[in-house]
Amino acid sequence: MKSRASLILLLLLLVVVPLSHLEIEPSDGSWLVRVDGVPVDVPGLVADALTTLTRSCSRVQALAPANPQFSAALDAIRRESPPHSLSAQLVGLRRQDDWLLAQVSFTELQSAVVLMQASESGYVISSGGVWSGSTHPHRPAPVIRRFLRSRVPQAPGDLIDCIDETGGMAR
Repeated sequence: MKSRASLILLLLLLVVVPLSHLEIEPSDGSWLVRVDGVPVDVPGLVADALTTLTRSCSRVQALAPANPQFSAALDAIRRESPPHSLSAQLVGLRRQDDWLLAQVSFTELQSAVVLMQASESGYVISSGGVWSGSTHPHRPAPVIRRFLRSRVPQAPGDLIDCIDETGGMAR
């Protein structure tokens, strides 16, 4: 009987001791696991892994600075909220059909991811299609993808999925 009680106690300790180092807390429409107080974005890790396995960036084209759409996109961003937006620099630009997804840095503003759509007068920033800010302690890409999908549901899913794990552009 003593060996059975010892085995039960050992199994109980194998469960309870690790759990004493973990906490689950809601955070920004998702949740985090805290391991000894350090936040780990488990849903973000899973979302990044699934997106990496299932995304198809073959219909998404990277645009180089020499491409005329590159300058048109930069002009649209710089016109959005001057004077601060005048310092915009495109870090990356992707296109699918008549949509553009830009990764933008600024001198005085936080970096942004911007969705734009072609119009008769050039490219227009989609209403709700600008992500800017910190995602910490969450992984950037899942937060940005979720935000853009909820605000601009008509945008191509493949284009949004091509935001990589860092919040930049996947190749």
